[in-house]
Amino acid sequence: MLSAPARTGSEQSDAGRPGPERSGPGWRLWRDPFGVPHVQADDLTALAHGHGYVTGVDRAWHVEVLRHRAEGRSAELVGPDGLDGDHLTLAADVPGTARRWWDAASARDREFFAAYARGISEALAETWSGTPEARELGLAERTVRPWDPWTPMAVHLDAHLLTGSLPEQLWRRRVRRELGDAWVPVLDAESPAAAGSNAWLVPGELSASGAPLLAADPHRVAEESGPYQPVCLSTPDVRVRGLALVGLPGVPHFGRTESAAWAITAAMTTTEHIADLAVENRDGAWYVATTGERLEHRSVVLRARGSVERSCLLRSCAAGFVLPGTPAAEAVLDAAVPGTATTVTVVSPAPTADPARAFSACRELLSARTAGNVMEAVSGWAVPCNDVVAADRDGSCRHTVTGSFLGAAEPSRPLHGITVRANQRPSDPCASAARLACAPPHRARRATHRLDAAVAEHGAVCHEDLLAAQLDTAAPHWPPLLRELFADASPTAVSDPVATVARVGSTGPVRTAPEPDVASGPMGAPSRPANEPSATGAASQPKGESRTTNASAEAADSVRAALLDWDGSMAVGSWTASLFAVWRDAFVHELMRTTPLSVLSGPTGMPTVWDPFLHGPGRVGLAVENIVRHGPDLGVDVRWCARTALERVAHEHPGTALPPWGALHVYTPWRSDPALTAADPVPVGGDADCLLAAGTLPGTGPACVRVPAARVLWDLADPAASWWITPDPVTRGECTEPPLHRWSRGEMDHALPWVPAGSVGRSGAMGPAGPAGSTSSSGGSIDLGALPPLPDQSAPGPRVTLRPVDAGRDAAVIHEWVRAPRARFWGMTGWTRERVREVYEYLDASPTHHAWLLELDGTPMGIFQSYEPHADPVGATYRVEPGDLGVHVLLAPLRTRRPGLTAALGRLIIAQLARCGTRRIVAEPDVSNDRAVARLIATGFELGPTIRLPGKTGQLAFLRVDGLTESR
Repeated sequence: MLSAPARTGSEQSDAGRPGPERSGPGWRLWRDPFGVPHVQADDLTALAHGHGYVTGVDRAWHVEVLRHRAEGRSAELVGPDGLDGDHLTLAADVPGTARRWWDAASARDREFFAAYARGISEALAETWSGTPEARELGLAERTVRPWDPWTPMAVHLDAHLLTGSLPEQLWRRRVRRELGDAWVPVLDAESPAAAGSNAWLVPGELSASGAPLLAADPHRVAEESGPYQPVCLSTPDVRVRGLALVGLPGVPHFGRTESAAWAITAAMTTTEHIADLAVENRDGAWYVATTGERLEHRSVVLRARGSVERSCLLRSCAAGFVLPGTPAAEAVLDAAVPGTATTVTVVSPAPTADPARAFSACRELLSARTAGNVMEAVSGWAVPCNDVVAADRDGSCRHTVTGSFLGAAEPSRPLHGITVRANQRPSDPCASAARLACAPPHRARRATHRLDAAVAEHGAVCHEDLLAAQLDTAAPHWPPLLRELFADASPTAVSDPVATVARVGSTGPVRTAPEPDVASGPMGAPSRPANEPSATGAASQPKGESRTTNASAEAADSVRAALLDWDGSMAVGSWTASLFAVWRDAFVHELMRTTPLSVLSGPTGMPTVWDPFLHGPGRVGLAVENIVRHGPDLGVDVRWCARTALERVAHEHPGTALPPWGALHVYTPWRSDPALTAADPVPVGGDADCLLAAGTLPGTGPACVRVPAARVLWDLADPAASWWITPDPVTRGECTEPPLHRWSRGEMDHALPWVPAGSVGRSGAMGPAGPAGSTSSSGGSIDLGALPPLPDQSAPGPRVTLRPVDAGRDAAVIHEWVRAPRARFWGMTGWTRERVREVYEYLDASPTHHAWLLELDGTPMGIFQSYEPHADPVGATYRVEPGDLGVHVLLAPLRTRRPGLTAALGRLIIAQLARCGTRRIVAEPDVSNDRAVARLIATGFELGPTIRLPGKTGQLAFLRVDGLTESR
């Protein structure tokens, strides 16, 4: 239980208004209308505690699955399918590594991680029995053990165990063994299940806002609510929004402070060395044949749900750990018959330069002020190996590669011009040689083309340009390939599919293999792929059924013509995209059935945990572009396979009557246990090589495998210009629609460290505000009431109205006011009318900042502006309280000013704010504006500290207005 009483959203503060959803020692939790948590704390330790707590509340099932995986106990939750993964986790000594790194960490880092683990433990103790997944699987009564302080490190290490180069090295080894060295570069493509992403940085000189822009979308196999958790974190010295990795404190991958921002992509580096070592058994022990070194071993018992147990041995030598093999291979080692010999695979991870700093970035990034601070914070990062871009408000842009990897270090360097990181192979030969499974270059080229086009069209890149690029569904590389494949006048009929092997030249003997099971190949996995659902809808041919050999030439010609006329768009509504995907599946089927690649359809020779990475049809499908370009040099008749696929599609889909792409290409998050109820699927555009990289495994059907697990956009010009979205299928907060649906439509949510703010009108809108604050029937104006009569008069004074600024209509009069020397503290002296208009157009579109004209009987006489402090730089300089509302007021110069006008206006405005939920008014005039500061003091404001803001040093001042209308 919490050491302080928890507060739910239904509880009320002392003023009768909603309080925080939860609170703990030194922290409290708010949620924005979309359910994104904002942890507000006294210091970093309390912040980590609150972050851990809300993670345990929101992701209870997921964090328990991750913890069990990291301890080699996932099968206890998800069943026997998790046993292979558990064996791998323990063989790699994930728990032991985490504990050693924890012991090496600084006292501050240990305190930070321990607080986070404590928060998760407290939340799980409260929520586990009611967790839907636990109830559905009958695990609600299971005792949940508290997290150890190092458990977050273990969770992170285990989640990224298969995102380094190990799967790619095993894939290359399989290709080399079964096809030869020449095929290795041809089949080198992005892994079907490993992490990848886009990260783009636009410098200030090319940005519409004048400050750097960062946009990123990490590509992941998204399990449950996804690997990333949008979160806002703040203390008196820190205000951060970003994507936390579930189970790890802080926002080490994607985040922004008030003045700095960062984003990562996978660096695609070589993160370990693997070697096949011959071993021989002497007197019941195994020794390396070449060196005589004895293999160390220890026995463990793995347990699975349903009272299943498996005994296994964990082996290692000085070079690294022995990779667990298939049950048959393990049985040979376990038997330990003297005189026998076999081969084992030893994995040697890249050394960690400084274990004490392996996770320091989680804490240090929260305080980053500059791009240089970001580079310093990530300099000790260990896992995974990341390609990092960072920028700050002053315009500095930097890049580095961080993490433990083999090869020369790639130190921090400045960036110039638009930078596109899309997992592409580096142009530098040395850096390229150390990369594995890079993305095809056209994804990076497409992003560069789109951003360059934005600059050419309107001189700069804006937010909409970046989002449009993230949602780009074009696959422009495919139409030229199709023209090359279908260069003949028409398709050619096939006489005998068995005889096709003779048509294909080969550099060696063609080994036959079973018909590739492309309909049941694994689709990918987070860290335990063995228990995930298989692909569906593959264009496969049942065994024993002869493929049609007399397909109508007309029908095949129709398919061919449609594909040649296709523009490469993989948009949701494109039926030709569906036709292309079906043809591509058939094409991969032919490659796997009738060419030397058929040997890859056999068993992988590895435990099932590796199937997503070594599955032949899926890997061939991802490399199909390389095969088209380079396969002919290795004896593959790609044109014949392409034409045969045409005939197959024409026969199976007469008239090309297919639904649009969005009806086939659907996405639903993986469940860690297939028995759990799945979320409803959503339509998604794009494809594996599009910028909208909602990827399939070509050859295994149209379903999404790996998707953008989040989208973020950071604009360093304004902390409020922050946007994000994740494919989370769970509804949280006031919004009744889960983020998954908005994600699928290409929408993004405002990323703000939200605290419920005061307002000018009811509910923050320009709605009715009662008799003295009513809204007129036209224009959304607010009637504040009449000024009091002058001392020598009995009739009421003129009526005061707040009318929303119409930028086009009001720019001229506002420009006259703000250009005057007396308005120098307004900050617009010397501005053009056009620039003033643009600012007020921006305010008109803002959901958190508003501008009004003060009118006396319809005559403009000043500007009143309001802002929600959590969405403004001011909010980073003090602890924002519920009901706070920031204000600015500028009165126009008048030849004859009504006596007492300023004070009377102030009273009317304050009364209106108090009626509409504002508890405290916040002001921050320039510290040198003596008259404004004096006016605030006279009105009853209490002065706070001076604060540094963009363009000025401000004097914070606060006026509590709780109950003000009742007392006056």
